[in-house]
Amino acid sequence: MIGLRDKDYLPDVTSTIPGDVVDLILQSPGGVAEAAETLVAHLRSRFRDIRVFVPGTAKSAATMLAMCANQIVMDESSELGPTDPQMFINGRFSPAGAILKQFELAQQTLKGNPSIMPAWLPVLQMYGPSLLLECQHHLDLSRSLVSSWLEQYMFAGLNDAAERAKRVAGWLAEDNNFLTHNRRVTIKALEENGVRVFDMGENPALQEAVRDLYFAMMATFDGTGAVKLVESSEGKTLAVTVQQVAISPSQPLQPGPPALPAPGQQGPLPGLPGGPALPSPPRSP
Repeated sequence: MIGLRDKDYLPDVTSTIPGDVVDLILQSPGGVAEAAETLVAHLRSRFRDIRVFVPGTAKSAATMLAMCANQIVMDESSELGPTDPQMFINGRFSPAGAILKQFELAQQTLKGNPSIMPAWLPVLQMYGPSLLLECQHHLDLSRSLVSSWLEQYMFAGLNDAAERAKRVAGWLAEDNNFLTHNRRVTIKALEENGVRVFDMGENPALQEAVRDLYFAMMATFDGTGAVKLVESSEGKTLAVTVQQVAISPSQPLQPGPPALPAPGQQGPLPGLPGGPALPSPPRSP
């Protein structure tokens, strides 16, 4: 996940890379848009030309980060994702755009038929006092960041750079275009919408090298406690790990008190005069 702590990791790992041209291999399920903005600011202050390789997946905020590249390198098995912001409400994530559209639907429906307000009330009560503005602000941030990066870098020098960048940023941030936030955005879809993408399938040697590195990374995640790797070709590596703790099997349950007599059964109850004694509680050794 892309987080704010990455602003401490990335500058240190990239500090010894020579020159102002770099290839960034990106594998991430997403994260925080504000963190992606900070990482792009560092990368672009340090490197003039950036190619972003996506051998597997770079979703959400990682897709936003990829849009700061001069060129994106993928193949048919690679995928980006929509950049529509997700709002955490009542224990689940919901697209900011869908929340705004639902509120507009409620307004239109209730204007034509106020009598169905009771059916809408449980939904409308979930909206906090600033939720709609927050949704709009998050959408504006996603569009403006991606648009500005595309205009400055990937589309730099084109006569229609601003218009093209705005169109791509709006397409990626519109939830209606993808229906779910985890929907794959393929190399073909990116090319059709004007994104500068190179298909590494056209260079088998390059593709094999990138895929080998990708599988080595995934084997590291699968076989160790590593949850994040930030690594450079100059030998600098930062690995964030989680401690794996083995949990011993539960101790066997101690026998409980005798069951109560069934209805109609003769004999006094346990613990009462004339009845069996209650078992002593287990003592700690």
